[in-house]
Amino acid sequence: MLGMTSHPHHEQFVPRFCKNYADVGTAIQEGLGAYKADVEAGNFPTEKYSPYKMSEKEEAIFMGLVAPDKGSTEQKLSATRKKLIEADEYETIKVY
Repeated sequence: MLGMTSHPHHEQFVPRFCKNYADVGTAIQEGLGAYKADVEAGNFPTEKYSPYKMSEKEEAIFMGLVAPDKGSTEQKLSATRKKLIEADEYETIKVY
C-alpha cells in the first residue's frame, strides 16, 4: 500500500487487492544508505551531534567494563551475520 519494499521481486509481484499510493521504500533505502556512508566515512556521529560529554575518568571506567566483552561480542556478531546471510532470512516470504 505504501510501497515499503523496493526489492525487484516485490515490484513485480503486487497482489490485485493492493494499490500503491507511495514509494516510501526507495526513500527509506536511500536514507539508510546515506546514513551508512556517513558512519563509514566517519562523518557521523561527530561532536556536533553529541551534546553529552563523558569525563576522562568515566570513559576509563566504561572502557574497562566493555573491553573484556569485545572479543566475544565480535565473534557472536560475525557468527550471527554469517547465519543470516546463509539463511537469506531477509528475503524469505512465508504467506501461510
